[in-house]
Amino acid sequence: MRHMLLRSLGIAAVAILVGCGDDAEEVVDQDTGADVTAETIEDSTLPDTTMEDTSDGASDAPIDTLEDGDGGVPLCPGAGETRCGADCVDLGEDPKNCGACAKACATSEVCSSGVCTTSCSTGLTNCSGSCVDTKSDVANCGTCGTKCRADQECSGSACVCPTGKTACGTACVDVGSDPANCGACGNACGAGKVCSAGVCATACAAGLTACSGACVDTKSDNANCGACGAACVAGQSCVAGVCSCPAGQTLCGGSCVDTAADKNNCGGCGKVCGPTSSCSAGACSTSGCPSSYSECGGSCYKLSTDPTNCGACGVTCTGGKICNSGACACPAGWTDCGGVCVNMTNDPLHCGACTTACPSGQVCSASACVTSCPTGTVNCAGSCVTTATDELNCGGCGITCTGGKQCVSGACTCVAPDAECTTGFCTSLANDRLNCSACGTACGTGEICKTSACECAVGKKCGGVCVNTNNDNSNCGDCGVVCSGGTKCTGGTCRAGVDAGVDAALDVSLDVGLGG
Repeated sequence: MRHMLLRSLGIAAVAILVGCGDDAEEVVDQDTGADVTAETIEDSTLPDTTMEDTSDGASDAPIDTLEDGDGGVPLCPGAGETRCGADCVDLGEDPKNCGACAKACATSEVCSSGVCTTSCSTGLTNCSGSCVDTKSDVANCGTCGTKCRADQECSGSACVCPTGKTACGTACVDVGSDPANCGACGNACGAGKVCSAGVCATACAAGLTACSGACVDTKSDNANCGACGAACVAGQSCVAGVCSCPAGQTLCGGSCVDTAADKNNCGGCGKVCGPTSSCSAGACSTSGCPSSYSECGGSCYKLSTDPTNCGACGVTCTGGKICNSGACACPAGWTDCGGVCVNMTNDPLHCGACTTACPSGQVCSASACVTSCPTGTVNCAGSCVTTATDELNCGGCGITCTGGKQCVSGACTCVAPDAECTTGFCTSLANDRLNCSACGTACGTGEICKTSACECAVGKKCGGVCVNTNNDNSNCGDCGVVCSGGTKCTGGTCRAGVDAGVDAALDVSLDVGLGG
């Protein structure tokens, strides 16, 4: 895969974070009765930090939570799974653990996006009480009960090899490094040889490490991360030789989650929103999700861009696809071939067309099978690439850029306005509220980072603190205007006897109008 696909996968998790200021919402603290403003995050990346949350229904009680992999409890093998006792389950679809561990649905109900209900939501299929996306579910691929092999993924309702892997017999392999299928299926390297860039050789190329005869990049290889045999699980990927959650996610309950949206880990691991609340921007709220976001089992997601809730709750993009305008599609320049995104300009198995495979002895260059790579390009397992800019072969065949880095002059690097504030990961200094304009420069409570400057997500600053002047009883309509005599601030005016439903609706509508 080339740079667009890698970058899209690296930032996919960030898309579900609450974005522009007009999406900010009011959050009510049920312990104190005070109105507080949810911190809104605009297209930012969040490192593994825990935010304090005292909003509605939040509890600090753990729910079989494993933070950062410590505690000696093994991680869950699959992405999106949570450890409930000795088992790893998907709380979004398990009818015995629907939305939370040990929360079982009635026999007449199904579990849909973590909620017990009478029928599955749009795009999902009822498989023995679990509402699943049969287009992407490896345990129910195409039809209920059809299970893919461990080395396969489900894409387009079919079990396929992941992008970058080739089907050789009953296994998905990387012909660029597999010593039993080096360069092509069945081409085994002899004793004392290794497979490097699809060629049997006596030693690995620079930057690669020999792991059981396979030459791999231990800085980015998920099966050999940091050392041979060290495999990444729980939805993690290998970044700078360390198994890490995607940008914006935290390891909770044995799996990577987005604490900005996960109702069971809202603002931090184990912080659970109440049954009538939803999690938005890391805070539990009774006001529903912000404008342009949708609630999926108590979590707020942007269905137009979220790869795990694309177009509808629970619909997941696989096969290297991204979520674009609510539909799973290949990034620009890539083509969907049998459910998997491929680059037909240099893919020797799909050279110029999905069904065109280059014959033995030929390589793929500029969408055509040729006998050798042209000047300025390098043959990497049958693909003619420019190692100065190719993010899968940066500076040499098989060296992959991760963490949102781009390949510049043969080196993986963060490109401005991004900076490497966390080892291995690129952070946008233009809109990351924890690194606004510079690494370590964090915006205050209620602020967002917009064009490298901190500003209030909603309302204005009063006494150095962001307040929502639509519903702040101490700053109603403007700083210092205090509501008294039993009145309440609604729509920026102190009012008496306002119906609670009208009150909430007016506050939310005006919150949206004030943002941005």
